[in-house]
Amino acid sequence: MEKREYSLVIVDDESVIRRGMCNYIDWNHMGFRVAADFEDGKETIEYIKGHKVDAVLTDIEMAEVSGLEVAKYIFENQLPIKVVILSGYKEFEYAKQAIKYNVEDYILKPIHMDELEKIFMRIYEQLEEQEKKQQSARSREQDFEEILPELQEQFWLSILLGGIREKDNIIQKRKLLSLDFSTSAPCAVVDARLELDPDMTQKYFQQKNNRYNLLNNIFAGENQKLNYHPVYLSADQLKIVVTAARGTEREAFEACLKNQLSEKLREVKLLLNLDMQVEIERCFLDVTEMTDYYSSRQIHIQKDDGEKYVLNKEDYERLLQKYQLLMDTINDGDFESLDRLMNNIMFELHGLPLGEVKNLLIDMFSMMLQKFMRMSPKLWKEVKEASDYSGILRAEKREDVKNVCSGILRKMMEIVRQSQSEVSKNIVDKMVEYLKQNYGEDISLDMLAERYYMNSSYLSRLFKQYTGRNMTDYLIEIRMEKAKELLLTGKYKVYEVSQKVGYRSDKYFFRVFKQYTGQSPAEYCRNRVGEV
Repeated sequence: MEKREYSLVIVDDESVIRRGMCNYIDWNHMGFRVAADFEDGKETIEYIKGHKVDAVLTDIEMAEVSGLEVAKYIFENQLPIKVVILSGYKEFEYAKQAIKYNVEDYILKPIHMDELEKIFMRIYEQLEEQEKKQQSARSREQDFEEILPELQEQFWLSILLGGIREKDNIIQKRKLLSLDFSTSAPCAVVDARLELDPDMTQKYFQQKNNRYNLLNNIFAGENQKLNYHPVYLSADQLKIVVTAARGTEREAFEACLKNQLSEKLREVKLLLNLDMQVEIERCFLDVTEMTDYYSSRQIHIQKDDGEKYVLNKEDYERLLQKYQLLMDTINDGDFESLDRLMNNIMFELHGLPLGEVKNLLIDMFSMMLQKFMRMSPKLWKEVKEASDYSGILRAEKREDVKNVCSGILRKMMEIVRQSQSEVSKNIVDKMVEYLKQNYGEDISLDMLAERYYMNSSYLSRLFKQYTGRNMTDYLIEIRMEKAKELLLTGKYKVYEVSQKVGYRSDKYFFRVFKQYTGQSPAEYCRNRVGEV
C-alpha cells in the first residue's frame, strides 16, 4: 500500500537555509511533502487559514511574526498541526517558552539529519494514529447514519414497551437520534392494520416488504405539523406514534389527527382499493405522560379480580439479572441452559396475569435487542428480523407463551452462532480501541463486560483468543509505552506521568514500570539520553 503523505510548511527568513530544507531533505522518505515555504510567520498564518496543514517547521526569530507566535496561533485556535521549532544556541532558552504552546520538538542549528529524521518519523506515526482514529470515527458515523431510521423506531418501541421511563433519557435520545418532536406538545398512539383479501392487488401487499413500504409511505414523515412514527410490534401489528409541533393545543391536535387519518383511509381506498383500519388507542398531553402510562402498565398490574399487584423494584431487578443471563447463554450457545433459564423466568412471573406476562417478555426482547445493537449493527438487524412478537401476543396459555419465547431465543442463538467469529472480533476490536483511547482512566474487566453486555470471564477468554494476551497485560503495555514517551519529553515529573497513564499511586506505577522495562523511570531517562 502506498505510504500516505502529510503536508509540511517550512518557515525561515534565510532563503538559502529555507531552500536547502525544501530541496535537499528527503521528506517523502519520512512521509511528508512540502506544501509551501515562507520567510515570515505572518504569511504562514495566512496560509494556514485557507489550507490543510499537518506540520510546520519554523525558525524562531523572524522579521514581523516569529515562529513562537505561529505556534501560539495554532495552539489558541486548537488546530491539529504539529509544530517543530528551529533555533540557535542563543535562542534555545527563548524557544523553551513554546512548551506552553504544545510545540512538538526543538531542533538546534546547524541541523543534524539523524535528529530531524527521528523527530519527523515520530510525528508521522502520531499523525497516522490520529488518521486511524478519525477514519474509525467516520466509519462509526456512517454506520450510525445507515441504521438511524431503525434506531428511531427502536426508541418509540422502547417507550411503548415501558423500556424508557426518565424524561432526561427521552431528551438525551431525542437529540442523539435527531427526532423531531417537542416534549411539551400533545401526542398519540394509533393502531393500524390492512384488511387483505385474495385479490391480485392485495396479494402483492401480502409480501412483507411491500406491506412495510406501503404503510411507511402512508404514515412516515410530517403532515401539516403532525409527525408520524411507525413502530412494528410484530410483522402484523403496527402502532403509529403521532407527535405535534410545539404550542399545539390538545383539542386542536386530536381534531387534526382524526381528519388526517380519515383522509389517509380515503386515499388508500381510492388509489389502491385497500381497506385499512385505524384506531386512536390513546391521546396524551405530552411524551412524558405517554412514557409514564406505558411504564406504569408494566409496574402496576391489574389482576383479573380487580386487585392491584405491584411488581416491586427487587423483583424487577431480579428479572433484569435473568435477562443478562439469557444474553450470556445465547453468546455461549448453550441450548440446554437456555430452556432451563426460560422455565425459571416463567416461574418468576407465575403470579401475574397473562397479559402482563406478555408485556414483560416483550420488554425483555426489546432490551436484548438494544444489547445486540451495542455488539454489532449487522447482528442487531438479523436478530430484530427474527424477533416477531406476534406469537407472544396471540398465545392463549402460559405454556404457549413460553414455547414462543424459547423459539425466538433459539433463533437468536443460531444467528449469533453463525456470526460468532465476526461479532467476537468486532467486540475485541472495540475493546482494543477503547483501551488505546482511555488508558488514562480507571479500567477493569468487569467495567468492559458491563459496557459490552457480556460475562466478564467469557469476555476475558474472547480477548485472549484474538490478541494472544489477557486484557490486563495488554493495558499495561499501552500504559507503559505511553509512559516512556511522556518521560522522554522531559515535561513531566514521574507522579504526573503516573496519573496521565491511569495509575493513581505513583509507587505502584514505579513498580510496574520497573517490571516492564527493567529500569526505574529515572534510570530509563538517563540511559536513553546517554544513547542519544
